Amino acid sequence: MEQHNFPNYFQAADAISISSQKHYLLVLKADLIAMVLAAGLAVYNYQSIDSLLWLNVVTGLSLLTGLILTIVLRTKKYEDVWYQGRALAESCKTITWRFITCAEYFESTLDVAEVKERFIKRIQDLAGEFSELNSNLSAKLLNKPIITDKMIEVRSLDLQERKKYYLENRIEDQKEWYSTKAESNKTSYNRWFIGIISLQILSIVCVVYLIVEPDSTWNLIGLLTTLSASAISWLQIKQHQELKQAYTTATTELNFIQELSENINTEGDLSQFILDSENAISREHTLWLAQRRK
Repeated sequence: MEQHNFPNYFQAADAISISSQKHYLLVLKADLIAMVLAAGLAVYNYQSIDSLLWLNVVTGLSLLTGLILTIVLRTKKYEDVWYQGRALAESCKTITWRFITCAEYFESTLDVAEVKERFIKRIQDLAGEFSELNSNLSAKLLNKPIITDKMIEVRSLDLQERKKYYLENRIEDQKEWYSTKAESNKTSYNRWFIGIISLQILSIVCVVYLIVEPDSTWNLIGLLTTLSASAISWLQIKQHQELKQAYTTATTELNFIQELSENINTEGDLSQFILDSENAISREHTLWLAQRRK
């Protein structure tokens, strides 16, 4: 189901989460680059007083830039908004899928007006739970409907059509996303790991070189160790290995759950199937959130 067919709070939370993530990673990258630049300026040991003066000035500016960016990360709280926005968006999405498939608490036997009232109340509760995000959410997106026409359209389908729609647009979509992300994180982790090892080996080579040539005016050790430390920090922030494992587990679990879909013949069967599927997806998100907040 297209993003614009979900409730307004999902769209607003999703947008602010993506925006905050981009800002957080951008500022963090700039911070690390400033530190690497400061270390890089100390590679050559200039003998000229004028050269040393300009070198120290530029180094100081790089360090000052890094300090300012670190303060920006602290005061803007991009990371917190990113996490909370994603939690709100995923919670809204889960409730939406339960609503449109007539799962538990939104059963097809209930009056349409009552079901709508229940759904709106759940969204309202979530908005209250994440009230700290209110000042960040887009008023334009919040002005959109809580219950969209597409949600009502899917909900009005018969049992087998709802089941097919859920399998194709939720289960298959999530499996594809998880499997793709799992492979992407595996590749990224291997590349960063090789890069870090290479930098550390080069650092040792430079130490050996300076032992052999103690009068050398070139010293790459500070730059290489800073690069290595920055790469390790970035790897910890991105958590490629942990995410790869979480996404692989989620894909496997959804595969097992999907195999049980052939036995769905009643509204009760579909409701339980939806609950099991959404719980599996929620566990992955909960694990992601817990890892990010370590």
